[in-house]
Amino acid sequence: MISYFRWALLWTLATGLTACSAEAPDQEPVTQPELLDQPTGDKPESSAVAESVMALDGEGLRLVNGDTGSTSLLSFGASRAAVEQAVAEHLGAAEGRSSNDECGAGAMDFTSYGEFITNFQDDRFVGWDLRERNKNKMLTTINGIGIGTKRSEMAESMVFDMYDDSTIGIEFYTSGDGPGGFSGLFESEEPDARITNLWAGTNCIFR
Repeated sequence: MISYFRWALLWTLATGLTACSAEAPDQEPVTQPELLDQPTGDKPESSAVAESVMALDGEGLRLVNGDTGSTSLLSFGASRAAVEQAVAEHLGAAEGRSSNDECGAGAMDFTSYGEFITNFQDDRFVGWDLRERNKNKMLTTINGIGIGTKRSEMAESMVFDMYDDSTIGIEFYTSGDGPGGFSGLFESEEPDARITNLWAGTNCIFR
C-alpha cells in the first residue's frame, strides 16, 4: 500500500511539471526596442569607405582621404596599371592611348582623361600634363593651384619663377632647381593672367 501511494504521488508531481512546461511557450516574448528600430540591410556609417580626392603634385599624384585629410603619394616610377586604375577611379575611364617616338626624353606613351594626360616610359609613370578644359577645373594641387588660377593668387600661396626666354609662352616653374616642382603657362604677363597649362615630371614638349 505504501508503495502504491508513493507511486501515485510521484505520478502527480510529474504530471504537474509537464503541464507547467507546456504553458511556457504561450508567454509574451521579451522584445528589445533598440534592436527593432535598427534599419535592415544598411551598414553602420562607421563601416563606410572614405572617399578620396586626387591632387596634382610635383612628384606624381597625391591621394587625399576625404575624412581624415591624410595623404598618400602615387609617385613617378609607379606602374602604369596602378596609375591608370587610380586616375580612372577619380576621373572616369580613359578616353584614349597614344605614343610618340620623337620626344626629347625618348619614346613615350600617354593615357588621356579629357585634357589630363599621364605619361609613361617602359610602363612606368614619368609625368602628367593638364590643359585648359572645363571638366578638369577642379583638378588642382593640394594648395589649390589649377587651370584658371590667377597669377596674383598663385603668388600669395607659393613661390615660383619665370622663364624669361621661353619659346612656348609665358612659362613658370616652381621649386627652383630642386626636384618635385611643376611648371605651367599663364595666358599673359598681366597680374591677373590665368593659368592655361600645368605639367610635372617628364613631358613631351617641343621648344
